Amino acid sequence: MLRWNLSTKVVAAYSGLIALMAGVLTTTLYWQFRTASYQGMRDRLWDLLSLTAPEIDSDYHSLTLTPKDTNKPYYKINLKKLKTVQASSKDINRIYTLRPKSNGELTFVLNFAPKSKSSTSVGEIVENLTPILAAEASTLSQPKIENDFSKNVEGKPVLYGYAPIKDQFGRLEGILAIELDASAIVQTQMIGGAIALGVFLIILAFTVVIVSWLARSLIVNRTLSLNDAAKKLADGDWHQSLATESEDELGELAKSFNYMAQQLQNSFQKLEEYSQTLEQKVKERTTELEQAKLLADSANQAKSTFIANMSHELRSPLNAILGFAQIMIRSQTLGREHQENVGIIYRSGEHLLTLINNILDLSKIEAGKTTLNPKKFDLHRLLDDIHDMFHLKAEEKNLQLIMEYDPDLIRYICTDEVKLRQVLINLINNAIKFTQAGGISIRVSTLVANSSTLHFEIEDSGAGIAEEELGQIFEAFTQSATGKQAQEGTGLGLPISRQFVHLMGGNITVKSVVGQGTILLFDIQVAEVKASDITTHQPSRCVIALEPNQPKYRILIVDDKPNNRQLLIKLLSPLGFEIHEAINGQEAINIWDSWEPHLIWMDMRMPVMDGYTATQQIKATTKGQATVIIALTASVLEEEKAVIISAGCDDFVRKPFREEEIFNAMNKYIGVKYIYEELTPIQTETRHTREVLTADAIAELPSELLEQLEKSVITSNLDLITAVVQQIAIHNESLSRTIENCLHQFEYEKILHLIAEVKK
Repeated sequence: MLRWNLSTKVVAAYSGLIALMAGVLTTTLYWQFRTASYQGMRDRLWDLLSLTAPEIDSDYHSLTLTPKDTNKPYYKINLKKLKTVQASSKDINRIYTLRPKSNGELTFVLNFAPKSKSSTSVGEIVENLTPILAAEASTLSQPKIENDFSKNVEGKPVLYGYAPIKDQFGRLEGILAIELDASAIVQTQMIGGAIALGVFLIILAFTVVIVSWLARSLIVNRTLSLNDAAKKLADGDWHQSLATESEDELGELAKSFNYMAQQLQNSFQKLEEYSQTLEQKVKERTTELEQAKLLADSANQAKSTFIANMSHELRSPLNAILGFAQIMIRSQTLGREHQENVGIIYRSGEHLLTLINNILDLSKIEAGKTTLNPKKFDLHRLLDDIHDMFHLKAEEKNLQLIMEYDPDLIRYICTDEVKLRQVLINLINNAIKFTQAGGISIRVSTLVANSSTLHFEIEDSGAGIAEEELGQIFEAFTQSATGKQAQEGTGLGLPISRQFVHLMGGNITVKSVVGQGTILLFDIQVAEVKASDITTHQPSRCVIALEPNQPKYRILIVDDKPNNRQLLIKLLSPLGFEIHEAINGQEAINIWDSWEPHLIWMDMRMPVMDGYTATQQIKATTKGQATVIIALTASVLEEEKAVIISAGCDDFVRKPFREEEIFNAMNKYIGVKYIYEELTPIQTETRHTREVLTADAIAELPSELLEQLEKSVITSNLDLITAVVQQIAIHNESLSRTIENCLHQFEYEKILHLIAEVKK
């Protein structure tokens, strides 16, 4: 005999729900039929777009500019093709073409609409843009169809589709648009929706009646009893119990409720006991956290102290290395080979200094001590300087280095020039380092939506970065597999660059494909300024002597490191300064008191007496107020600057220093005047060369002369090269000098590459 228990009754209730499911299934099948019809319409429209767009002659299309052109043969040829397409598919309501303009507008070109009462003339601007035209009119690269039906000017439901019309070079010349009549599908959709709704309502009414009766008799009443007991239990009445005579699922639930009530009563008693000890445990845990915080602060302070000491210990010997290298490079008696060796020493020292600065930058970032130092400067000059800095390094690896920025890119801006320069140097240096063939492109633009936002892209054709490594490359001391194989770098360039970009109000991202290359993109916020706000920087000149009729300047050099003292002595003595030296602060005070120097170069960290104490004692006297004291420090911490100035120093110079910093400081504070060597306008010639030597300039040469130039370069025939260059001078003297200079520098590949471009 069948037991009429809860399970059996629920099965009966579900029998009623099956009817509802049948209605849902019917509606679903109809919806799939409607979707299939809609997709069929989209597929047909896709085929029409794909087959028709290539048939439009882009050359003829570009010639149709005004209504007068409709009478010309090339207009009728293209229009005939549109008519043929319309005749093949009677549901085409309208077929036409558009031309994108530079200002973002679209104008009509070809138009065939046999079923439409509205007319459109050539050159008329499109007023109402569909979503695809509004978003991708100037960048459409493949056929696209709108997701939803739209209403045309006559109020009919239609489906729009678009395809690019490209010229022989793949450039977007126009857009083909097809308007399909969707009235039949819309009508089918309305009828089907009404039928589905009716079936659903009938089945729903039947199911509600059955389920309501079953729920009330089987579940609701018994559940209300369970709910009432649960409320009383929540109010603290722990003696609640339910009848358990039923053997169905609700009977089992009643038994579970009774067991839960007993367990809650036991748990509440234990909770009261535990709450008495919880407060004490919280206090103990709080004490432990405070101790952990103190340990962490102590560790951070120890790290900062270590970094400060490391900075001093590393930068002090680097000061001597770079300083003496500068002096030796200026020597007129040093042989060419030795000059090259000294150059290697100097460049290696600069590289080591860069690594030290990167570590210090990272430590300051972690400590939250890095700040933005805005400055007004010429952005175009900065970009040109960056290009000049790296183009020789790129050419050494036979790589192209292309700097691209729009002529209307804002030029004079205000932001942190030093940090922006460092970011570009880090990213371009990485790109050159990990690229073996191809080249690097640097693109700079102003975002249209916000003229105060600059967008930078650095793209290379290097080895690329695996997708699983992209999320780690911005972590400190982390390198990709390519970087590890190259065994170069420290993994600090990208983390520092990201922090600097964040400070400048932007973000940096990366796109990369292994074996194809990498693109690093970042934006920064800037403020545009006037050209008159920019301070013109004069190129550095080499001091060769002091101007006549000046006092005999007395200079005291205080440093506990003999090499550092010797560096300043060798730099200043040949110019005629009187020099005394001291190895600590106490000795400096004694010499100052008896000798009265005009200026003291004061190291701040020394034994016996440091520079801070010595400066304070000297400046505490009336005589000391007249003595200029400039600190020489290896520290790079900004807070150290405030301490040095508060000790009484007039200024400070960081080690390693450049000789012009020393000379400029002495000119500023004691008025020393110098005689400088004449500057060679290398930069001007470089820019001139870059402007003159182009494919367009070479293309203006006669073809015979161009052939002779190519032949002479390929054969490396110096006599023939000289003769050809002389003939080029007859046509273009500046181009002749530029080509001669390139060939003198053995830049044969550059000349041959430009000739190949002309012959394409």
